[in-house]
Amino acid sequence: MPRNPKVAAPAACRVAIFASFSCAAFAATATTASPAWAGNMDITPERLANCTASPCVPNNVAWANLMSELGMAIAPTAFHSARTTGLGGFALSLETSFTHVNADASAGGVQYWHQGTQGPSDPNTHAFSIENTNPDSLLGVYSLKARKGLAYGFEIAGDLGYLANTSLWVGGADLRWAVLEGYRTGALGYFPDISIGGGVRTLGGSPKFFLTTVGLDAQISKPFTIDDSAVLTPYIGVQRVIIFADSSVVDLTPTVDPLNQCGYLGPNVPGNKNAAGNLSPGQPPNDGTPVCKVPGGNADFNNDTTFNKARIHRWRGMLGLNYRFEILYLAAQFAMDVTDPSAENGVIGVNGSKQWTTSLEAGVSF
Repeated sequence: MPRNPKVAAPAACRVAIFASFSCAAFAATATTASPAWAGNMDITPERLANCTASPCVPNNVAWANLMSELGMAIAPTAFHSARTTGLGGFALSLETSFTHVNADASAGGVQYWHQGTQGPSDPNTHAFSIENTNPDSLLGVYSLKARKGLAYGFEIAGDLGYLANTSLWVGGADLRWAVLEGYRTGALGYFPDISIGGGVRTLGGSPKFFLTTVGLDAQISKPFTIDDSAVLTPYIGVQRVIIFADSSVVDLTPTVDPLNQCGYLGPNVPGNKNAAGNLSPGQPPNDGTPVCKVPGGNADFNNDTTFNKARIHRWRGMLGLNYRFEILYLAAQFAMDVTDPSAENGVIGVNGSKQWTTSLEAGVSF
């Protein structure tokens, strides 16, 4: 006597196709991300300097533009409809986002992506170039995300991933509240779901700078049941992105050895027999400064500095679509600036073109 399958044949086929698509997406992501450790797009803020005079001065305009565009690439994507997973619900997914950057744009008199990223390494010496002549115009972020539903329409999420073609990683968390969700019948059944939330992402892996982004979002969505097991949910939203970029102390002349240039004879302190006969005119004794054999050779010691703090505010809109079949789901989202980056940030020199981000997601929801 034949067994009755738990899932009808057409539905089972769709599950198999969906699973195959998800596995293919995961494999494609892993393949695309394989060169992530090459570091061609690792950030090199020390190259954003003006050394026409001594000491060198940091190019804060180029720095602000670089951090503005990088900050948008790692910003919380708010990649979800307004409806949460529900009380006790849980979702686990793989997310891939590609953000367009103005790879050949200039600010502060330099092409900040050319100067501000590592570039390819020499295959023989493994030394990196002094300029990235062909920076990526798309920055990919690959991450694993988990979401958990709570009581009263709240949901928390955690996200951990990395920035492709770099040695940098991205981590953060989200919290949102579904103000209106779950109505199915009556007059309220025609109302869409509405949620508000926020998230934070921080970039790690480099001692040269610190970059954190905060996103505050509001979304509206409406699920449409296709059959007994499939739900299609379009949504639209808006997000306020705030970027916090801070520099650590960097050497603006990394290829110059200040000790050799100076002919270093030790610090100007009591007990250094070279100090008394090598003081520069007007230099106070025993101040701990370098004593140089070469007159005026201590200039490069002044090239260690920091960039100005950058606090960047931007708005972007989001449009997305989620398809769920039983516990499996696929989603896609497109986000783009609704105002020019210079609208609120012109005072620090941010003047790049609008950016957009395309995101894809595949996961399971219980």
